[in-house]
Amino acid sequence: MSRTRIRAVFLDAGDTLFTERRSRSQIYATVAREHGVQVAPQDMADAMSRIFRELPSSVDGSFRYSLAWFRAFNERVMAEVGVAESRRVSAHEELIHRFQDPRTYKVFPEVIEVLEKLRETEVLVGIVSNWSEKLPELCDGLGISERVGFIVSSASMRAEKPDRAIFERALFRAGVPAEEAVHVGDHPERDVRGALEAGMRAVLLHRDPESRPSETDGVPVISDLRALLPLIEASRPAAASGP
Repeated sequence: MSRTRIRAVFLDAGDTLFTERRSRSQIYATVAREHGVQVAPQDMADAMSRIFRELPSSVDGSFRYSLAWFRAFNERVMAEVGVAESRRVSAHEELIHRFQDPRTYKVFPEVIEVLEKLRETEVLVGIVSNWSEKLPELCDGLGISERVGFIVSSASMRAEKPDRAIFERALFRAGVPAEEAVHVGDHPERDVRGALEAGMRAVLLHRDPESRPSETDGVPVISDLRALLPLIEASRPAAASGP
């Protein structure tokens, strides 16, 4: 990482700061079962992936990841696995309730500690995530909001990672030039490539140390957010030597 001082750190949300206690496909399969259809989590995962690819980024003027966009997505998924048309709205509403509930998630063990230490170093921290407009409320329920400077969600921005626009919005909120900011996330394309193309630095978070990829193009790979702290410290200019 270059010697230009890092003054702002942007963090992805899902699978970086927190994750679902059960997989999303398991949650969807549970809701489908409650609405009359038995479906294996893997079959549900396949249906979700296919419909996500097929559904355009804007549906009736509602941008991807927004609650309105998720209504179209959820109802198509439930139709795909056989939930009766009369029960699809109810299934959608239950899914929205579950994914807005902080109890659905767990914050990774080191997150609060790292956020506090970043605050002590006077580094501005923001969250930049492909998520619904309800991300601030979720982060508030998880005890994260009070420890960051701002939260930018793709649904509110109508731009999603790796689009440059969402990173530029975060840079505007932070008030720093791109070369003084680093983005950390778990996705090589959305988080790493997106940040680099916006002129920022990037760190790839890969939480499974046994399958950790090698550093590519000078992008550090870490398995725990605590490893971010020495990278931030290393960017600080060396103290001037005495006479």
